[in-house]
Amino acid sequence: MAEHTIRFEPDGREVRVAYGRTLLEAARQAGIDLETVCGGLGTCGKCTVELKDSRERVLACQYPVHRDLVVVIPEAARPIRQRILEEGVAVSHSAADPAVRKIFVQLPEPCLTDLASDWRRLREHLARAALGDKTESADRAPLEIPDQASLSLLRQLPGLLRAGQFSGTAVCHGSSVVAWEPGDTRQSLHGVAVDLGTTTMVLHLVDLRSGQVIQTSSRANPQIEFGDDVISRIQYASVHEGGLQRLQQKVIAALNELIRSVTAAAGLETRFVYEMTVAGNATMQHILLRVPVAHLAQAPYVSVFQDGQDVTAGELDLDIHPQGNVHVLPSIAAHVGGDTVAVALATDLGQGDAPRLALDLGTNGEILLGHRRRLLACSTAAGPAFEGARIAHGMRAATGAIEQVRLNEDVELTVIDEVAPAGICGSGLIDAVAELLRVGILSDTGRLLTGGDLPVSLPENLRRRLVTRDDQPAFLLVDADRTAHGRPIELTQRDIRELQLAKAAVAAGIDLLCRELGIAESEVQGMYLAGAFGNYVRPAGARRIGLIPPLPLDRIRAVGNAAGAGAVAILISRAARRRAADLGRAIEYVELAGRAAFQERFSERMLFPAAAAMDEFTAAD
Repeated sequence: MAEHTIRFEPDGREVRVAYGRTLLEAARQAGIDLETVCGGLGTCGKCTVELKDSRERVLACQYPVHRDLVVVIPEAARPIRQRILEEGVAVSHSAADPAVRKIFVQLPEPCLTDLASDWRRLREHLARAALGDKTESADRAPLEIPDQASLSLLRQLPGLLRAGQFSGTAVCHGSSVVAWEPGDTRQSLHGVAVDLGTTTMVLHLVDLRSGQVIQTSSRANPQIEFGDDVISRIQYASVHEGGLQRLQQKVIAALNELIRSVTAAAGLETRFVYEMTVAGNATMQHILLRVPVAHLAQAPYVSVFQDGQDVTAGELDLDIHPQGNVHVLPSIAAHVGGDTVAVALATDLGQGDAPRLALDLGTNGEILLGHRRRLLACSTAAGPAFEGARIAHGMRAATGAIEQVRLNEDVELTVIDEVAPAGICGSGLIDAVAELLRVGILSDTGRLLTGGDLPVSLPENLRRRLVTRDDQPAFLLVDADRTAHGRPIELTQRDIRELQLAKAAVAAGIDLLCRELGIAESEVQGMYLAGAFGNYVRPAGARRIGLIPPLPLDRIRAVGNAAGAGAVAILISRAARRRAADLGRAIEYVELAGRAAFQERFSERMLFPAAAAMDEFTAAD
């Protein structure tokens, strides 16, 4: 098969690729990441590059190589480093009670009058030590008696016992002894908790003796090169030979990078990390375990597993103790995974009689609603608007993104890292639309008003910002001479329609869950906004556009990285782990696809709330 030379500038990297391969594949071969929000389907336009000889601009994911080329990659085509939310709501728990524990014992050495096997000798003394533990409390289950050993441990045990003169520390997970360490190593007992997101990954290093997080590290999920959303990655895993393995290898390598980062910062060897808990959506959890994902995207949307899974770190090539346990949280359904269970745990949903609501918003919106008698969940295909995709000047929450908008006598902006603006992220988009509604530039139907339809009192500086682009009205946020790239940043009529579609899906899901529970939205006594988007969005703006119910602001609370907080709680508390397992079984999944009622609610929620309907809340706030 013919090959061609592709040179990428300004990187200066050159590769030989087979005829017919895409420029995106060539870039990956050269070790260059390109922005591929759509997963290489050619719909997002983010991977646009320039062919140097012809000055032609092409989509790297769609352009097949048929000759030698020099390709210029603009900054806009490169993935941006987005702001990652690491901290979440504090989860209440008693003293640390992890599933992993260490027991130090001094064993009598074998002799002619004591010929017990090495394993029996160790097992009997561990049993005595466990039975002698008097730290049980009302909320702590008795310690399990260690009475199992892996073949790996049995193979090493004779040498380990004798090297330490039969004095050492057993590392136990439940009823299993997973390792034996000569000497007293009880002071080194650590675990890691992971929020494995579609876009970002956050890992916490935890001292399991105290239950305290001692280091945290985060990064973008490298699977982004195969698509921004789970559907793109499911498709990649399903249609490419070895695709699922490549997706898994990407995430394992990234997790190992984070593990080495936090342990190095703590001055700790990775072998002293004995457990990992992982909270992710169902697709991320399936990919981590390299379990087939195709059916997650095919009706009737069935996952391979829902209960929590436990495997050894060695099976996954994770850089903690090879016999350490990896606990993947239970899921609720194919589109509502362990991260949603972790959010429910962290926010104490399902406790008490008052109905409470939790929303974790990204490309999909996971919604939880209920009380102690009944807890419901659903997932809405919110679309990528909240993450800046399909928005003319949209971007993720990264340096240069407009994150807040105010309209007074003129436009007032807040930009991440206080640099020249390069685009607008989801929270800024909601802010801008809410403000346009407030000042009367935008109608309840989502139409940008012009000319005589505008309020007489509208300041002239705002009036002049109404412009026309491609025969459609748009609102100028930033003049070209004030942006990072020298092009104006505008909010177009199409952008507003994209936001309406996204917010209507979420609002209709909330509406349907309320009806399923038999309550009105006004009866919700508390609402939690989880994740990075929920942490940075202004609740008043989200309420004004109808994304969330019209509740008093004192009932709405941002809880940060609640999924990560839940994963930490499960790592340090056996009671929390049991609670998570119970939640995974108890939460009722409500499938929205195909429901006529959802389609009706969706159509209704496309409209923005009328200004008069919001007056009482604005006054009360």
